Amino acid sequence: MSRPLMVSDPEIRKQLQLAGLRFMCTRARWLESEAKLLGISLKNGNLSSREVDARLEEMGALDLVYPELMRCE
Repeated sequence: MSRPLMVSDPEIRKQLQLAGLRFMCTRARWLESEAKLLGISLKNGNLSSREVDARLEEMGALDLVYPELMRCE
């Protein structure tokens, strides 16, 4: 069983948090760009709904689009 990583130096912890937040912002911009491209392709008929669902699944974003279907009961 792995133990959680602890960073006791407050400055190092802050730098790690800032780096993680920058990465998160970059990933969010990428996700927005991909979503726009998929939406345009779907609207223009270049991709089918099934193809868009497959791409969303590849991206790990199906639960963002269909949250009620992704709940484990």
